[in-house]
Amino acid sequence: MSDEQAPNAGEEYALKEYFIKYMEEIKGLSEASIKHYMGALDTVISRYLKEKGLVNHSIFEIKSLKHLLDVQEILKKDPDFVALNEKGHRMYRSGLQSYIDFARGQWSDSHKDEDTKVELSKLDEPIPREKYHYEITSERYRRSPIIKHQVLKAEHYLCEVDHHHETFIVNNTNHAYMEGHHVIPLSHQKQFKYSLDIYANVICLCPICHRLLHYGRISDREKILDQIYREK
Repeated sequence: MSDEQAPNAGEEYALKEYFIKYMEEIKGLSEASIKHYMGALDTVISRYLKEKGLVNHSIFEIKSLKHLLDVQEILKKDPDFVALNEKGHRMYRSGLQSYIDFARGQWSDSHKDEDTKVELSKLDEPIPREKYHYEITSERYRRSPIIKHQVLKAEHYLCEVDHHHETFIVNNTNHAYMEGHHVIPLSHQKQFKYSLDIYANVICLCPICHRLLHYGRISDREKILDQIYREK
């Protein structure tokens, strides 16, 4: 990341704003509890990760769930962090685990489709583009795999065009293989005031429908897009 692309201190991140809203709307935590969690993540843990060279500025800049889980394992085995966590009455590890549960989409004990979708809709809100930290590579905006993962999980890994579309079961997740698609492509981000890498703009599609939207006939693409816009 170049100096021009690096965020300034205190810059907001979409996942940070979603996590705060998750604690408010889904978990129903008090303002004091939210303040403690955010203090642990946004100040102590982020500073610690920066000193270790694991992030540039903040834990919230991590877009990959695998990267986030790798960081968790590193911290678990780091004697300095373990000592810091014990001194802080294990608040730092608790805050990190809460954020990872959020990133994984583990928001409730309910397995009902409609409940999961309602929870996701509670978090969705427009995020001003200037408050969203993008990593730009080769003139392309890098999307957040965590947001994509949360959307696919909320849709129970079913194609939004037709729930009966079948793919195959992924070996390491035991879920049907599905792909995330931005209804409005990220390549158009400069034309919009608000971020396009948000829950409302990401849908769950089977590979065939996804490829159709990219390479199919215009008439077929329009048919699917009309359906998606109506249902969104």
